[in-house]
Amino acid sequence: MAHILNIAQTDRSPIVALHSSASDGRQWAGLVSELCDRHEVLAYNLPGYGQEFKRCTSQQGMAVVAEPIIQEILKFGETVHLVGHSFGGGVALKIALMRPDLVKSLTLYEPVSFHVLNNGSQADAALLSGLKQVEQGLLSDDTDGRTGPAIKPFIDFWNGQGAWDAMPESLRNKLISTTAAVVADFVNCFGETWRLDDLKGLDIPTQILMGMESPAIAQRTATLVFEHIQEAELVMLPGLGHMAPIHAPDWVNPRIKQHIARVERCAEHFAWPQTRAA
Repeated sequence: MAHILNIAQTDRSPIVALHSSASDGRQWAGLVSELCDRHEVLAYNLPGYGQEFKRCTSQQGMAVVAEPIIQEILKFGETVHLVGHSFGGGVALKIALMRPDLVKSLTLYEPVSFHVLNNGSQADAALLSGLKQVEQGLLSDDTDGRTGPAIKPFIDFWNGQGAWDAMPESLRNKLISTTAAVVADFVNCFGETWRLDDLKGLDIPTQILMGMESPAIAQRTATLVFEHIQEAELVMLPGLGHMAPIHAPDWVNPRIKQHIARVERCAEHFAWPQTRAA
């Protein structure tokens, strides 16, 4: 499995960072660089991205993607800090639900868990409808995704209208090559079955990051996840959108680092000085 790997001489817990749809582990290069002197940091390519691993198509739901990552985490023989952005955030959340014993902390930037909006309010249904139109465009495209139209609405939905047209051709070609994986991401996301109440059982220090300029469906989902995880922290970032971990890492990475450092410090053993009453 392709990944960015930095091994530092440290007794701090490892960090596993999971990327968004249409991306790869390299999106976390800045975070890896900033933390590699204190942690072992791995940023895997999720199954379906890169050339090493193909995704199972006989099953649905996020477990299809989460299980291979769990197998990699087990190799550490200890708990890890999980970081996830968008689809990677949804995978990280699924890992925490499947194997909470492996997760020391969670940092999620707008996790893709849109299935929780099913059977919700009319407003939730409207949000889902807009995203479903993007999915249908990907599924019904008759150009095999090679000329761009299939992936273009997806890119504009998450990056803002006109984002596709403003991209250099080299980046467009790279994104076009991820079309099949993006389609699989939609299938796995909407094939998920866990319920919001299942999150109440998570006893993991969790930070949810949310851009104030992100699409409403991402904000709604992030807020619901935050509300159902005990003692989770919600960090709202003004002026940032859904792709901020890629486009504005200087604003996002410090929050990730702060959360991990806080959890590490709480896990240390302190020797309190003896005190006397005056």
